[in-house]
Amino acid sequence: MNIIEKIRDTETKLRAIADPMKQLDSWQLLERLLGRMPVDQAELARIIKDRDGIGLDVMIKKLEDPDAFKAKEEPLPEFAQSEMNEALRVFRHRIKYKKLDDESRISQRNLTGGKKAEIDSMQPPGASEFDPLIWKVMVKKGMLAYDGQGFYHEPPERGHLKLD
Repeated sequence: MNIIEKIRDTETKLRAIADPMKQLDSWQLLERLLGRMPVDQAELARIIKDRDGIGLDVMIKKLEDPDAFKAKEEPLPEFAQSEMNEALRVFRHRIKYKKLDDESRISQRNLTGGKKAEIDSMQPPGASEFDPLIWKVMVKKGMLAYDGQGFYHEPPERGHLKLD
């Protein structure tokens, strides 16, 4: 019996026990067993604290079949190389001017601060200019890198943006 089978067996026995005092031992065992597994520890703590049987069942199902809960990837459309080059040109242009704008910010003194801009990524131009999927295609082709939360940057090996 592997650990996932042991967890499922303990959960099944837990559902059969009616006495809350006897259930406590099963909940403690499940907390120890699931604590060793690659699960969200904060969610596990909430499930154990609330004695959430449904949340426990979902967590165990994710361990039993992790592929069932993964988001299905949508096929990406094909874009012409000229369209991707134009999108990359606009992206570079915008990030360049964002950096210039940041560097020329006026400080409390009469002169500018003279600091280098620390901008290395940005959100790409909106859907009114380019198809939002073009940015994902460009990441897949290595033209851009995804930073998360909608931000992209040019990979260092591309050579146009210097990432510190």
